[in-house]
Amino acid sequence: MRDYDNMPVLDWRDDKAPQKAKAQILHQEPVILQMPDDFDTSLDGAEFDCELHQETGILCDCGGRILSRLAERNQLPSLNIIAEACIESSSRVDIDTAHKRLIVHD
Repeated sequence: MRDYDNMPVLDWRDDKAPQKAKAQILHQEPVILQMPDDFDTSLDGAEFDCELHQETGILCDCGGRILSRLAERNQLPSLNIIAEACIESSSRVDIDTAHKRLIVHD
């Protein structure tokens, strides 16, 4: 399990969060996106090659296209900016459903 303590955290409610996250991701830097409390993270992780961490319930090492599905589900088209950056940089995504966090890493 990754140590998320030293990763920068961006609050999705900040208007500049998508662009800041994109820059981080394209520079191969990890970033955590703190999503709103009502963000729907319910997905079938197997569809996106995720592994379920049994102790925490975090979906780990998902492909970047999972963010496109979350963008659609939550009606957040700006999340597609992050999805495209993840696909371009071959970054992976962890989905912390309990804390509504999207963790992007290499």
